[in-house]
Amino acid sequence: MKKKDKMTPFIILMLIPGVGFIVFFIGSSISITVLQSLGFFNMMGESGFTLGYWKSILSSREAIDSLLFSLRMGILSSVGTVLVAFPLALFFRKSGPAKGMLGSIIKVPLFIPALVAAFLILNLISYHGLINTTLMRLNIIDEPLRMLNDSFGWGVITIQIWKNLPFVLLILMSAISSIRDDTIDAARNLGAGYWSVLFRIYIPLAMPGILVAMILMFIKAFGDFPITSVAGPVYPSSVANRMQIMANLYQEWNQAAVLGVIIIITTFFVIWAYSRFAELVQGGA
Repeated sequence: MKKKDKMTPFIILMLIPGVGFIVFFIGSSISITVLQSLGFFNMMGESGFTLGYWKSILSSREAIDSLLFSLRMGILSSVGTVLVAFPLALFFRKSGPAKGMLGSIIKVPLFIPALVAAFLILNLISYHGLINTTLMRLNIIDEPLRMLNDSFGWGVITIQIWKNLPFVLLILMSAISSIRDDTIDAARNLGAGYWSVLFRIYIPLAMPGILVAMILMFIKAFGDFPITSVAGPVYPSSVANRMQIMANLYQEWNQAAVLGVIIIITTFFVIWAYSRFAELVQGGA
C-alpha cells in the first residue's frame, strides 16, 4: 500500500506564497468590506456597529433594480455564451482545413480589454452604427433599431458573449476532448442519431465543464463594470456601477460596502446552486 503524503515543512513553505496571498489579501479585503457594511471603518464619520446601511440599501428601489439587472445580465450572458461556444467546441473537436484560421479569429477578444471591446461593439450596434446602417440601406428596416443602452440590456449581453467566447470555448473544448471516440462510435453503431448522441452523450459527459464555464462566466458578467458602464441602460445601472456612484460621487462608502457584500453573497449562492444542479444531473445520468 502506498503511504499517504504528509504535509512536510517544505511543502507548507512552498504553499505559503499562493495560499498566503489568497488568505491575507483577499481575506482581509472581504473582511474589511463586511465590517464596513456593518458600520466599522467608517471613512466619513464615527465607526460603530449598525444595520442602518443594510436597511438603507435593501429599502432602496434603485439598489434592488440594480441587483435584478445584474442578475439578469449574469444569467443570460453565461447561458448565451455557452450556447454559442458549445457548437464551436464540437466543431473544433475534429480537425479540418478552416480550424486553425477560425480558432485564431475567435481568440482575438482574449487580447482586447473589456472597455476597448465595449467601444468596438458600440460602433456596430449603436443607433447609427454599421448594423443599422446596413439594414436600412437594404430596406429591411425603416428606422434604426435601439440595440445600445436598451432597457433590457441586449447590448450588454451581446458584448459579454463576444468578449468571453474564447474563454468559455477553451473550457468546453477541454471537456469535450475528454470524451472518447469509441463511446461515440458505439452509440452510433447501436442506432443513435446525431441528436441522440448530442443530448445523451456529449452534453451529459461535458456537463462538469459546462457548469464550470457558466459559473465563471456568471461571476464575470454579474460583477462587470466597464461593459455595463458603456453599453448598459441609463436605468437601472449594474451593482458594480452603483457601487462606484455610491463611493465616489456620494461618498457613501459603507453603503457601497453593502453592495459589495451582496455581490459576494450572490456569487456564492449561484456557485452553490450550480453545484447542486451538477450533482442532480450526475446522479440522474
